[in-house]
This record gives sequence, structure tokens and C-alpha cells, in this order.
Amino acid sequence: MKFASLTQRLGSDSADAWHVHSLATQRIAAGDDIIMLSIGEESGVPASSEITEAACSSLRAGRHHYSDVRGTESLRQKIATYHQNLTGQIVDEDNCTVYAGAQNALFAVSLCLLETGDEVLLPEPYYTTYPGVFSCSGAILKKVSGSKERMFLSSIEQIEAGISENTKAIVITQPGNPMGTWYNKDEIAQLVELCRKRGIWLISDEVYSALLSDEQRASPASIAKADDLIITINSLSKSHRMTGWRIGWAVTPADLAVHLAELSMVMSYGQPPFTMDAAEEALADNGATAESIRNTMARRREVCRKSLHTLPGVDLLDGGAGMFVVLDVAGTGLDANRFAEQLLADMAISTLPCTGFGSSCNTLVRIGLCVPEAQIAVACERIARFCELIKQQ
Repeated sequence: MKFASLTQRLGSDSADAWHVHSLATQRIAAGDDIIMLSIGEESGVPASSEITEAACSSLRAGRHHYSDVRGTESLRQKIATYHQNLTGQIVDEDNCTVYAGAQNALFAVSLCLLETGDEVLLPEPYYTTYPGVFSCSGAILKKVSGSKERMFLSSIEQIEAGISENTKAIVITQPGNPMGTWYNKDEIAQLVELCRKRGIWLISDEVYSALLSDEQRASPASIAKADDLIITINSLSKSHRMTGWRIGWAVTPADLAVHLAELSMVMSYGQPPFTMDAAEEALADNGATAESIRNTMARRREVCRKSLHTLPGVDLLDGGAGMFVVLDVAGTGLDANRFAEQLLADMAISTLPCTGFGSSCNTLVRIGLCVPEAQIAVACERIARFCELIKQQ
């Protein structure tokens, strides 16, 4: 029997990037003691008790039936307020559509905006799932390589050079994964103006944006009179330790939200009400959880900076935001996959090779900051020892 051509677009080099993580998971299941630095969620840290109790109370009250396919009105109102506080853009519940995570929101947006022959610009590094998400519609991916001199953050000039008459959308991650870099307010204004002039959608994935300070944060949604071309994706996964709760959303022009609701009607038929009630509780914390996480990441980042900044053949790259630091291992003579595989085999440390983040990232290895400082310190010691052994070979 024959499968749809869509199945060919789903598979990509991005899927292979998780090979080392899968090996590490298998070893843990077999009883091995592995330090997991290959995933972006805080190890062993649950969502707040208030969030969990809100979900349990909602379940006990019978809030487990069908819901509005757009998300409950009360949650969408709170998302609108939260979004306005982060970006300054004035929106209401009719601009907000709730999804089972930011991943689901991106996928829905791509299906409602893109079709066969359209081009999507993806500045590298992009998140590993982007190629599959944005090619499912039949759109063509056009990748913009970053440079080490700019911490692999593509310049506005590089992005502009990649635009053609078929370009329908540009996708940025603000701040980026894995590098933790972000476009400043002037660059964002330039990018928005470029999209306005060329009639291009600007999709901004901001799942790590709450982990930036108010002074650092720069969202396309903050630019005046850009409401008709900006789509902002966000979630509670990183900002509230809720990766498994699957609560994300898209903030869009209201006319696009109508189409997103119609797609949700035939795709998911709405989200569980009790998880949305928990999401409302999460959004009521006024940013306290995100601030705590930001401070935690800063402490762990400093551990890595002190331990890994002078490794032989390795450069530590740290954009200063998000949940990761990155090693450029080009000087070791190994590519990212081989480095990560050997590090796992020899030192029981699981990292993520960045080969799935774009072709310019083939020597980059991502280190998650999502385990306690003591474990990070041990991991850094082993990584340093590993690099010394490579040097001696």
C-alpha cells in the first residue's frame, strides 16, 4: 500500500538529532546512571502545587467534557492580558487560539498560511521540528545560515537576501534555541518593516521569551501598526514548568483566528477544560515562576562558563538566554554527532548534537541547564576530561 507524500516530508535530519538522547533514555531504563543534558525541561521539578490543585479541583467539578475549540473564553482573555504584558500589543480573546502546546500551534498556523510552492525562510539555528512543521503544507523551506561571529544569529541583511517573490513567511525564535540569542528592538523593527514592504507573514516563536528580562525582551508584536502580519506563538511549557500539560497558543489577526478555529474543529475538537483551568492558575502568578526559572538558569549557566570556557578544541557559545549553552567542537576533529555519541559512551553524559538545527550547526552540541547545579558541575568536569582525552589521541 502507498502512503501519502506528506510522510516523506515529515522525516528529516532533524529526527536523527535525538539519536543520542534516545540512547541515553534506553541506558537509564536499563539502570545506568546518566546525566541528562539533552532535553529542555527541568529535571524532577513539578509545576506549582497551585497549578496541580487547580487541575484536580476542576476534574472533581466535572470539567472534563467538550470545550470551545478555540479554548475557553476566560483562558483566552487571560492569554490576551499575559501577551500584552510581555509584548505591549493590545489584543483580546478573539486574537487568541489555544492548542496542545506551541508545537501544535505552529503546525496549525502553517496549514492555514502555506501551500504548495510557497517559500518559508528559516534562519538557522531553527528548532529541530520546524522543517517537518512547515513543509507538511507543501511549502518549500529556504534556510538562512548564521555565522559564528554573530553567535549564529542571522543578520537582517542575510534574511532580506533570502527573500524571493514566492516567500510567504519568515519564522524566528525569540530568543533562540539552542543559542539563547535574540534580535534587539532595532533589528526587530527592521524585520517587521521588511515583512510589511514585501507582504510577508512574520511568525515569532516566543516560548522562551518570559525567561528574558523586561529590558531584554523584543517581540515583533511590540511594533506599532504591524498587527496584520505578526503571529506570536507561546506556551506555558518553559515559563511555568508545564511541558507535559500541553498548553500553548497562537496570537494572530482575528480573521486568521477564525480559520484556526475551523481547523481545530476538524483536528482536535478542543482542549481538556481541566488543563485550561490549570493554565489560568499558572497565568495568575504575574511572572514569578518565570523569574525564578530565569535566576536558576543564570546560576547554572555560570557553572558552565567557569568550567568550559578554556577547553581544548572547543568554544563555549552562550547567548545568555533560554535553557542551554552550546559547545562548538570543530577544533576536536569530531562532528557534533560523533562528539555527543562518544561523550555518552565514555562519560555517561547525554547532550544534543545540533545537526537538526540547520546545516551551519554540524559542529555544535547543546548542553541543557535543566538539572541541579551539582549535576551540572559533575557533567562539566567529565566534559573537560573528555576533551583532554581527545586532545591526547
